[in-house]
Amino acid sequence: MEIILNLTRHCIETASKRKYEHLIRQWFKLADTDKKRIPIEQQITALKYFLEKAEFSDLRNRCNKINPAEKKAVLIVSQHFEKMHVRFNNTTLYPIWKTR
Repeated sequence: MEIILNLTRHCIETASKRKYEHLIRQWFKLADTDKKRIPIEQQITALKYFLEKAEFSDLRNRCNKINPAEKKAVLIVSQHFEKMHVRFNNTTLYPIWKTR
């Protein structure tokens, strides 16, 4: 699964929080029987893990070193959340995960 993060005005942490909040709002707008809920739920779950476990100070620093002007990142989510990573054009960053 891929989750696009808009970095136009925010760092990767804030962009992730905003995407998470956006998806929550979308989820509540859908009927209980709507099949669109499942992929949204999966994205919400992945972003929740990312927001709770990633070391964002390290990730922000590495993002800024790659290309501070980059406006989009893609969070690539595999079946095992601890293997998710962030892609900027041709560069891939693997987050450092909090141990506690």
